[in-house]
Amino acid sequence: MDDDRKKNSKEDSIAIFFPYENIRREQDEIVRHLCSTLGEERCYVFEAPSGVGKTVAVLSVLLPFALDKGLRIFYMCRTHTQMGRVIEELRAMHRSGYKVDGVMLRGKSEMCRIDYVRKLPYRMMVRACEKLRASHKCPFDMRFRELLAEGALDGLYGGIYHSDDIMTISRGLRICPYELGIELARRATVITLSYVYLVDRELRNIILNALNVYLDEAVVVIDEAHNILDVAMEAESMSISTKNIEDAISCLQRIKLGRTKSEQAWRLTRTKYLLVKCLRVIKQILEDRGDRERMYSPQEFTNDFEQRVKESILIFMEHLSEFMKTVARGRRHVGLNMISLEMVRDFLHKLIETWNDARYIHVLVPTKGGVDYAIICIDPSVALTPILRESNVTVHMSATLSPLEDYMEIVGIKKAKTFKVKPSYHGRVKAVIITGVTTAYEMRHEDMYRRIAQLVGRVADSLDANIAVFTPSYDVLNSVRAFLGVTKRIFVEERGESTASLEEKIREFRSMYEVGGGVLMGVLGGRTCEGVDYPGRELEVVIIVGVPYPEPSAKLFAQRRFYAMKYGDERAFRYTAVVPAMRKVNQAIGRLVRSPDDYGLVVLMDDRYVRLMDYIADWVKIENIYRYDEVDRIIEYLRASLSRFRRS
Repeated sequence: MDDDRKKNSKEDSIAIFFPYENIRREQDEIVRHLCSTLGEERCYVFEAPSGVGKTVAVLSVLLPFALDKGLRIFYMCRTHTQMGRVIEELRAMHRSGYKVDGVMLRGKSEMCRIDYVRKLPYRMMVRACEKLRASHKCPFDMRFRELLAEGALDGLYGGIYHSDDIMTISRGLRICPYELGIELARRATVITLSYVYLVDRELRNIILNALNVYLDEAVVVIDEAHNILDVAMEAESMSISTKNIEDAISCLQRIKLGRTKSEQAWRLTRTKYLLVKCLRVIKQILEDRGDRERMYSPQEFTNDFEQRVKESILIFMEHLSEFMKTVARGRRHVGLNMISLEMVRDFLHKLIETWNDARYIHVLVPTKGGVDYAIICIDPSVALTPILRESNVTVHMSATLSPLEDYMEIVGIKKAKTFKVKPSYHGRVKAVIITGVTTAYEMRHEDMYRRIAQLVGRVADSLDANIAVFTPSYDVLNSVRAFLGVTKRIFVEERGESTASLEEKIREFRSMYEVGGGVLMGVLGGRTCEGVDYPGRELEVVIIVGVPYPEPSAKLFAQRRFYAMKYGDERAFRYTAVVPAMRKVNQAIGRLVRSPDDYGLVVLMDDRYVRLMDYIADWVKIENIYRYDEVDRIIEYLRASLSRFRRS
């Protein structure tokens, strides 16, 4: 690397840790933008295309800054692959002589070595882990504490650890992988982790306490930031099911209060049976009211409960909390079995907390196993505001954040340094729009799916290239697939498919270009079109069938009403439908280009894209609009364009 890359702007006073000999134009642009105001602004929001090396560019600036200021870096990602990339770049810096360290943390549920705990729902699993550790009943945690006290782990500090490394070391030492990761992270400068660790308020407190750090001592990087909106709303949401209530009733019935005739035992027994009665009433209410998905406000629920029980919901909650404290204090029934009662208690507290809060909705949803009562957050700023307010610096970056102003408004960012980086492959992705086809809900019928499948099939069999077909949902995918006849081999992303199975399909698909090409079918926003690279000829054509507008739901309608009150109807529709849908589309298009030499063709199959052209990434050139029945012209254009790209 040239010496002038070691310094940058601000009178050439800021060192950067760039580990490679050559720096791409896009990386250099990111570095210069960050260096120009780093330390002056608290928030940075930028868009840079896929495949330009955003991770190393950002880290190369933030690391020396953090080391100089005594800060930590929390690098938040959506997937393990993205977290692994952070570790790879840190190792490249280390090989180049920079003194860096870092740790990749995975969730407890993925690292726990006790099978029955690992298989619990995540929130229950976290609490079960804490209870086992507190009661000294986890052998892996106890062994970890012994080795820690003996100083046997001292030689591990200061390294760069992927979560796989941590798992391997912990197996050899017979200790808890999660606790080992936390211990190594306590002394690390860079910690890369899933969004939920910091976005979820309960987990944020746990992780910050464990690492002995405050957010104002940290730089927070949000990679692929367009994904954090849904995670933020999910983190602030909570639900309880009729099955959870059944478990809580069983828990109460198993609690033995002894045969003593003391006044306290008599009161506890009376309270226990009152609680069982109330829980049965709650279960019955949900079953009676939950015959269909519907809004169900806290006021409605409370009214139904108090009419049947003749008791205040607040009195019931007080009885429940006091009973749990008394039983735990008397050590009659502690540990994992209390978790179902804790879930009921916490849900009711959340219900009261969100009583008149327009940022939440309360919904009944029938399921195969009963009924869920969900408290759903519809405003991501609820979860993200504490991070924005308390962090020393936050960096939000993605290939698909545009419009940046929309993202900032939804997240709650008042002031930020913003910029966009144009890719070297600008103009090397060309698109056509196909009219006469659509996946609009009112037009989803066999004739439409047959029309779409026939065009996809003709295009696929006419091009000697790997082609990806992305649809708005699995239902649309399967409906198109039912009419699709092609000679090429088809690889389909299945609903609920294991990671290992899907990765094997992708590996096979990538190699198919050597024998005339294959067809990959996946879902927009799914695993095949986010976070997966298809460099060079591994993918040359992307066909996007339909516009992935969100499915109609009580949550969507409530969120649209909420934004309409804040911003007006037009922006409400844009924020809740257009922008999320087109981010998925642009992410899928981005699979075509992962380096300056890449190129690709895009076929946008839906009438509605004519009105959505302004939301297509500005590095994509839309060349023509064809009707679906102009098949020969479409194929002629695609063949000629592909030939020109390959020659160039």
